[in-house]
Amino acid sequence: MIVDGEVRLKQAMETGHFLTVDTALNAILKGEVDIDIKLKHEAQRLHLRLEKELDIRNFINSVQHVDNYKTIKKSVKILTEKQDTAEALGVKLDTHLVDEISQCVARLLSERELRYEMENTEVPACTPKSVKSLDELIETA
Repeated sequence: MIVDGEVRLKQAMETGHFLTVDTALNAILKGEVDIDIKLKHEAQRLHLRLEKELDIRNFINSVQHVDNYKTIKKSVKILTEKQDTAEALGVKLDTHLVDEISQCVARLLSERELRYEMENTEVPACTPKSVKSLDELIETA
């Protein structure tokens, strides 16, 4: 029973998928199966990392389109808090995910600035300077 549980847990950990690791780890914890303590600790750390990464990725996907530009700063704050919380728990986030977070924050802030300027720009009163400024904001966003 112990060896079988360890084998299933190792196989689940090799997949790197949250649900697979979650299922295998919970089966061991609920079944009160004794396994190698180092393997259990490693599985719990992987589980936490995968859980935080999944949460962050889901949030990034949810802010691909934000209807109200006034809520963008709140979305940026939530995203950075999720990253800070993961790091505070000792989770080493994937470098690609950290890059995705940075890109998402930059995109959201650029989009907010662009939408703000577009909302406050009156077409008849546009000057070449304001058009150039909007073009730069569009390029950035």
